[in-house]
Amino acid sequence: MPLNGLDKIRSMERFLDLKICRENELKNIVTLAAETCQVAAAFLVISVEGEITQHFKFGNVAEQLDIEDVKFDIPLEQDRITEVEDFEQHTQLAHHQLVKNAPSIRFFAGAPLVTYDGQHIGSLFVLGSEAKKLSERRKRMLHLLSRQAVTMVEFELSIDVLREQYTEAKNSENKLRSFFESSKSSHLLIGRNMEIITFNKTFYDIAYMLFGKPVLAGVKATEFIYPAYIDDFEKNVQTALSGESINHERAVKFTGIDPMWFKVSYNPTYDSGGKIIGVSFNSTDITQRKQSEQKILEQNEALRKVAFMQSHQLRKPVASILGLMSLLKLEETEANSAILNMMEQAVQELDFTVRNIVKATETRTDFDPLPQNLSF
Repeated sequence: MPLNGLDKIRSMERFLDLKICRENELKNIVTLAAETCQVAAAFLVISVEGEITQHFKFGNVAEQLDIEDVKFDIPLEQDRITEVEDFEQHTQLAHHQLVKNAPSIRFFAGAPLVTYDGQHIGSLFVLGSEAKKLSERRKRMLHLLSRQAVTMVEFELSIDVLREQYTEAKNSENKLRSFFESSKSSHLLIGRNMEIITFNKTFYDIAYMLFGKPVLAGVKATEFIYPAYIDDFEKNVQTALSGESINHERAVKFTGIDPMWFKVSYNPTYDSGGKIIGVSFNSTDITQRKQSEQKILEQNEALRKVAFMQSHQLRKPVASILGLMSLLKLEETEANSAILNMMEQAVQELDFTVRNIVKATETRTDFDPLPQNLSF
């Protein structure tokens, strides 16, 4: 039975939690090397760029020696055992301190530790106090033990890399989940069969408030959609599954709650191969924005009414006064000339102000706020 995403994660966590005791395994390899070659000392050295990072040894003679003292500078060839049957007969190593002095080493056999990609990571070698020659069978055994040591080291390195990558992926997932959960919008991921795959806290809280039951992965998404909107929801999900995204705003009415406005989107979701595997349903409460827009519309409507009143009701008497002023000026006398001029100037200023107010109100857009300094 194939594993789903959550099962895969749990399996990976169990695998990474395994405690692989590399040290015991490598110590066993060194012990087997000494026993196989019937010598008093065996060493397994792990190094990085020539620096020894770890070493293991077995045998009474080996325990008396420091790892830095057993360097013989003997070139080790890949895929074969390098053997020195008798150090006393070796022109370059006959005067080595471990040969001339205790413990009087006479025999050496070793193999390099080479990874699958050709990197040298150390060596496995044995030392003996007597000159000897290994049989082909014992050489094969020593070679197999060296390969086993490489496998153990590579395995742990692979586990370390895998653990590092898994931790990095987990951290990225946690960051994404944190962003996902902190969103004030409702997010719901739906499978091809309308089953819930995952959701965020906002969706859970709203669904629990409306339906009085917890949201669970695997159940039908329609169980948490208001009955009046299920048909539209299913239709939009099917449209998104065909590859088309849907975005719209709509008013929603819930029992016992004032009508609310939501911006809703349905988007297809894809796997790494580009196949549609579900739908991302997102819903954002835009009630406050809609209320603000409605308030602005109402303000603009009131402003239009004011403009109408100014244009037809206020300017009408002003125009009449201006006409009467023209008639009075026909019978103008020296006594009332100054008064008529002042009255005409005042009425013209009033007419100019009314015209400016009408012009300002007629050029406002639907969503422009009212002028702060407008007065009547």
